[in-house]
Amino acid sequence: MLSSQGVLVLAVAVVCLSVHGAYAVDFDTEKAFDEVGILKCSMPKIGTRVRPPYPLPDWENMYSKLDVQTKRIYEVVEGNPKEMHIQNLRSDGLLAGNSSHRADLELVVYERGGLSSDTLQAINSIGSDDIVLDWLRDNNQEDWSSNNENVRAIPRKRPTDGKLRVVFIFGEHGRELVTTEVGEYFIKLLSEASVETLLPIFDNDRLFVDSVLKALDDTVVHIVPCENKSGRRIVETPDPNNGKSGLSEDPNICQRVNKRTVDPNRNWPLYGGVKPWNFKKSSEDGPGASPLSEPESRLLFRVYDSVEPLAVVNVHSGMHGMFSPPDYSPIMLNTAASLAEMKLQSQLNQRWMDGKCTVGAGGHAVGYVAYGTHNDFVHTGFGVPSAETWEVYGNERSEYYDCFGLFNPIEKDVLKEYVRNWTGMALEHITHLHQGLIPGIRSPADKFSEEVASLPEPNTCGLTESHVNAMRGLSDLALGRGDKLERSSFVANAMASTPTLIMPTLQEEEDWDEEDSAPSTEMGDHVSGAKQARTAGGSSEGKPSINVSNGVPSTTSVVEDLKKKVMISRTASSSYSFMLGSYSIMIFGITFVTVSYYVYRRFGFRSSGRRRPRRYRVWDVV
Repeated sequence: MLSSQGVLVLAVAVVCLSVHGAYAVDFDTEKAFDEVGILKCSMPKIGTRVRPPYPLPDWENMYSKLDVQTKRIYEVVEGNPKEMHIQNLRSDGLLAGNSSHRADLELVVYERGGLSSDTLQAINSIGSDDIVLDWLRDNNQEDWSSNNENVRAIPRKRPTDGKLRVVFIFGEHGRELVTTEVGEYFIKLLSEASVETLLPIFDNDRLFVDSVLKALDDTVVHIVPCENKSGRRIVETPDPNNGKSGLSEDPNICQRVNKRTVDPNRNWPLYGGVKPWNFKKSSEDGPGASPLSEPESRLLFRVYDSVEPLAVVNVHSGMHGMFSPPDYSPIMLNTAASLAEMKLQSQLNQRWMDGKCTVGAGGHAVGYVAYGTHNDFVHTGFGVPSAETWEVYGNERSEYYDCFGLFNPIEKDVLKEYVRNWTGMALEHITHLHQGLIPGIRSPADKFSEEVASLPEPNTCGLTESHVNAMRGLSDLALGRGDKLERSSFVANAMASTPTLIMPTLQEEEDWDEEDSAPSTEMGDHVSGAKQARTAGGSSEGKPSINVSNGVPSTTSVVEDLKKKVMISRTASSSYSFMLGSYSIMIFGITFVTVSYYVYRRFGFRSSGRRRPRRYRVWDVV
């Protein structure tokens, strides 16, 4: 005879199967990865589980609130007016129905030796939101939402052989407090950068300090200390539920999105509005009413349009990681730049983080694919050769409502160590860019340098045999091994044979804004066009498709196989199927409640009665 626990488990299993059959996407990610030949990779899981009550930030002695931090940053910049500049930029965002959201951010600029007229001209000519609206009117959003062959990068006006221009973004998500701590420290360090100030911080490594100062002499660094101010202010607002478990809704300390419940890192045009098959909820990564509807994304668009950077780093927390585009696919781009970037990230990971970081394609390394992301658009839309995502801290064993401890160090010494190490990594990344180690930035776009070629092959995520072959061929060419023509042909064939995997997505009939707030006519037909692309572009009914070549199963055979295995009954055309699924859920739900009540009355619960809190999934990170 079944025990009380057995009866409960059976009842839960039956209900879960019913719900799964009616609503879930039956997609085996690991099997799909194997079919296209994605190689296994190193994904360290760092952290320690903490029991409730969960820790909360110490605003007096460890972390700084946004207003205090901003005030200190202004004081630092004003103390070095020759080399630094700060300005406040504002945007009204899109009026979506009755929902409006205005926002602002600070842009800090540093140029060692003095701000040049070229730099001042670029930052003083940052346009208004009209720059964004003009681009939206001139570009078919259906093309961008489906990422078809009509997508074109915004032409550059600034010569690429001038000074290196780099942008660092911090605080894109409210709860990621450690990122703004790194940003403030980075600004302070740059303001007084010299041999005397840097040597004590970086263990008297004179070779490293000299290389940093040499690179800074020819670099303009742009820093956004906190992008998502409204989300951050919610995190700072006291909430009696902060630190508690077993809640029915997220407390303020867990706030990720902006105050309009939109994720600034899902509000960009490339695959804009598309939701992954394992989409969680809008309060985690809602895409907004339409691409570039949010003031945060509009402000950054305006900065990139004027500054035209060659490299961007978007700094997050929630795990330890360093990622490159794409976020929309688990397979890394097979280009000389992406492969070199991956090797350099692995080197930085070992030097500064003792190998704690997962490295590779964003859509694989973070554990999920994401659409409408900042870095994917920056790379494709603005043609930025290097667009990296850094995850600077994460307790990946934290429980669901331990939001502060999951995303941020809870000990002062650990915070200090991480801030110092990631700032050092940022400085070394600048030296790599300055030395031309990433192809296409101060170096040919299709070649490895000897230094990159000499680095060991890393165990990173999102690679296939095609990537490994291309990487080895590029290394042979850089080091003069083998016949040059044969090696060049080998590299070209390896890159051309790279498989692609298009993951299944949710196809919903409602608008992007789940609260049915229709966008204003400011966007015109571009919103509806992008919405059509979401339903018409790619595979139909949420089914994935796979395109593979060079010895991997053909497109038709793999797609047909997956069509039999991947279904979203939620979008089934048959109303009978929908009714049957609903009745099944209702019947088994009643059964579950009845059995649970009987077991409770007959046996009682031997535990405390409160179930273990859920844990954040890793895809809530980027």
